[in-house]
Amino acid sequence: MWKLIRRAIATVPLIAFCACGSSSLGSDSDANSTDDGGGNSDASPARDLVSIAIEPAVVELLSIDGSKPEQAFTVIGTYSDGSIGPVLAPSFSIDVVAMGTVDSASGNFIANGVIAGSAVIVAEVSGITPAMANLRVKIEKTDIDPGITGDPAVLFGGTPLVDPLRAAEIVYPLNGAVMPQNVYPPDVQWLRGDVGDIYRIRFTKASLTVTKYVIHTGVGFGNHWQIDTDSWRSIAQSDPDTTGTLQVDRWQSATGGVISSPTIDMHVAAAAVSGTVYYWDVEAGRVVQIDDGTNVAVGFMPTPQQGCIGCHSVSRSGRYMAGRLGGGQNVGAVYDLTQDLSVAEPPTVFPITKAFQWWFSSWNADDTELVVTDLESNGNGVMKFFDPNTGVQIPKAGTLPTGITQPSWSPDGNTIAYVSQVDNWGGQMTTGNISVVDMSAADTVGPAQLIHTGSDLSGDVPGGTSDNYPTWTPDSAKLAFGHGSSARSEDGVSALYMMNPDGTEVSRLNNAVGGELANDNFQPRFSPFQSGGYYWLSFLSRRNYGNSEVGTSGAGLQQIWVSAVKVGSLPGEDPSSVPYWLPGQRTSSRNIAAYWAPRACRGDGEECTVGTQCCSNDCRPNEDGDFVCTPPDPDICNSANLSCETDADCCEGLSCSNDICLPGID
Repeated sequence: MWKLIRRAIATVPLIAFCACGSSSLGSDSDANSTDDGGGNSDASPARDLVSIAIEPAVVELLSIDGSKPEQAFTVIGTYSDGSIGPVLAPSFSIDVVAMGTVDSASGNFIANGVIAGSAVIVAEVSGITPAMANLRVKIEKTDIDPGITGDPAVLFGGTPLVDPLRAAEIVYPLNGAVMPQNVYPPDVQWLRGDVGDIYRIRFTKASLTVTKYVIHTGVGFGNHWQIDTDSWRSIAQSDPDTTGTLQVDRWQSATGGVISSPTIDMHVAAAAVSGTVYYWDVEAGRVVQIDDGTNVAVGFMPTPQQGCIGCHSVSRSGRYMAGRLGGGQNVGAVYDLTQDLSVAEPPTVFPITKAFQWWFSSWNADDTELVVTDLESNGNGVMKFFDPNTGVQIPKAGTLPTGITQPSWSPDGNTIAYVSQVDNWGGQMTTGNISVVDMSAADTVGPAQLIHTGSDLSGDVPGGTSDNYPTWTPDSAKLAFGHGSSARSEDGVSALYMMNPDGTEVSRLNNAVGGELANDNFQPRFSPFQSGGYYWLSFLSRRNYGNSEVGTSGAGLQQIWVSAVKVGSLPGEDPSSVPYWLPGQRTSSRNIAAYWAPRACRGDGEECTVGTQCCSNDCRPNEDGDFVCTPPDPDICNSANLSCETDADCCEGLSCSNDICLPGID
């Protein structure tokens, strides 16, 4: 059986394959031959099926406001005698199942009216090279707020005016932002408006146009439109991994004129950033969590009697969280995140003891060790190791580094990066370098190696001599870090950089931080997965999120942002992308210390919004109309960067690693 490849980007130029050959299928019999009684027959010569083609070979369908257009495909065969005719019992399939369904026997395709783009219809007959046809489904969706009377399209029918002082200037999403498909739908925010004004929000891709009309209703309107789930599903999954444009035009009720708005670019990668983000909500005084695809921050654990849980870290598996309790010389605790932690005194993995004290921590690859910085009585940060199941210190051969803070253990377990030569425990330090120790021998700490000196970047904006918060890419290939005059996100100045683990090829992440002069970006931390050809980097920034009505404009609050960072960037290249704001945060709070925890791909029958959330890569409505993960077609394999359960789900040459199909390492 010829096997289809499920592509992360479904753009296939082939229309049909034809090849010479013979098959008994489709050949004529001699049932119509005659015999004259003397043994002489007048039989027609047998003919064999040589090749097949699909008709029509190129199709474009248009869905309007959820309609489900259909197209019947047929197979025509070429036979060995040169004749052309229909073929019996071909089998049909489609390579992008998210766009609709094709009946395997009849060849009838039905678009679902939700996902637009390009696909390939494949017909198969045993022993014959498959035939292919190009299919394109275009979608036009329009939604009008109930408060608008008449047809708003008429109001926007004339030539719009260009007037920057009256235009509804888009302030979120940011121009050029890259988002994963499964992020909660963004809240489009703009400036300027009066009661009675009507806005046309339009998102376009090659095969998709989504138009929304909203009316300014007065106090509480907020100059924004929260994209609904259905519209976002169309935007995120149509024409995957291509850039679309967003525009907000304003019909001004006072003048009756239309003022155009500059368009912005927005790219939705064919990727899902799965998992949970645990971060510290400063005003709430506690660690909260946001699950992928949601916009709700959950306070899953009350404050223990010992005081707040600060400087937390999350294990590689996502099961455990380590945190320090109270103020002063902090006592450490470990919590099992699979347990109920909502009780008044949430249980710890091991009893709380003063023998387990630290400020910052990081987990090894299999959750069996914690590396910490223990602030000794002389104020000197010392690297130590603990068993997170018992709280007992683990002895190591070699020299444990001192004068350090903010350790970061590489995902492959071989190296620990940390900030060395510091002048403070980590909260207020103004000097710091990046060093590493080798951990490839389980019971030994290798000699310290200085890989980057903070003063080397003192000439950059924002200057300073403090390197801080090193973080590893999930493949342990790169390190990102902050640099500036201090690491304090409330009032310090800092930018973000990335480099090789030996300190070479240092690149400033200008796209992520907001340009060459940006100086309000802190605490980088990578997601544990790479997807869609990107690493996904969270960080803190005091930049404006949206407008002042529903966003944070003018408040100067550090919030969590996420940048897609290109895998395999070239030397000197800025691999980062314009970031998106992590949905679910309280816009009235300072938020810090974001840690990602992995979440496995979702199994068949589980609720989903996009296919990349599913182990099958297929999210479709069930009998009740609810979108759920659907079992994969056994004849379709998953290409690189798509999710998987086993190696068998992946195409040839790929293996299932951390639930993602990835090339093997030679």
